[in-house]
Amino acid sequence: MRLKAAALAALVAALTTPVIHAQRGQMPKPPETPLSKTLYNVADTMGMLREGQEQDRIATIKYWAAGTMMVNGQSYKITSYVGSVNYLAPGMRADITRTDAQGKSERVIEVVSGKSAWNETKPGEGASAAAATTNMRLLQIWMLPEGVVKAATAAGPAAKVVMQAGTTTLSFPIASINATITATIDSKNFITQVEGRMGTTVVTTAYSDYGDYNGADYLSDVMFPKHIVQKIGGVTTLDITLTKTNTYNPYVVMPVPDSIAQKG
Repeated sequence: MRLKAAALAALVAALTTPVIHAQRGQMPKPPETPLSKTLYNVADTMGMLREGQEQDRIATIKYWAAGTMMVNGQSYKITSYVGSVNYLAPGMRADITRTDAQGKSERVIEVVSGKSAWNETKPGEGASAAAATTNMRLLQIWMLPEGVVKAATAAGPAAKVVMQAGTTTLSFPIASINATITATIDSKNFITQVEGRMGTTVVTTAYSDYGDYNGADYLSDVMFPKHIVQKIGGVTTLDITLTKTNTYNPYVVMPVPDSIAQKG
């Protein structure tokens, strides 16, 4: 009788334990899908998942680079490119110092934050409206590798995954700017190419040479592409090589200036 009683008690405990766990918030994980697995693998490979809960903790990123760019058919040499991204705003500031074919140097600062876009003479100063560029600048944020993961996650069931011959294709809409993104992921779970379509405009960005470029004494294990090449309508408009990054959620803000907010 004691054995039967013990066995019965063990059975009752086994049956009721999951209920107790569920009541404490330890709900079973939802079934894994090709989409969830893909997003997890990419986020994990790029070092976006932090702490024991493996949650995406990347809120801001800053990167420095040099290279070339094409604007309205004119070629420029970029001596300094500083990209500051805030995925929560969302917002981005591209601070570019460039030289044209005649050797004339100029500084161009392009900013977007939320539903507003403007240009600056210095970071946070000399704002002039650039409303027509708002959606295109927001698209640039979600085409960055970390941005792809975040935007695809936000798209939920609207995001689709196709796997073929060691290559994964991830596609999803961004309803807020009426755009669609298609990302190519290699067998190592790195995003190698992203295509953004918005109306009749097609933007394609290639990413390569992923690594931790924070510096030997400041490594974060967050992977970012060293080489970025962007084309618009098939024409190369940006080709930059990174010199360093700060992926420890640096202080990145771009509050909308009063003069711009009033126009909006």
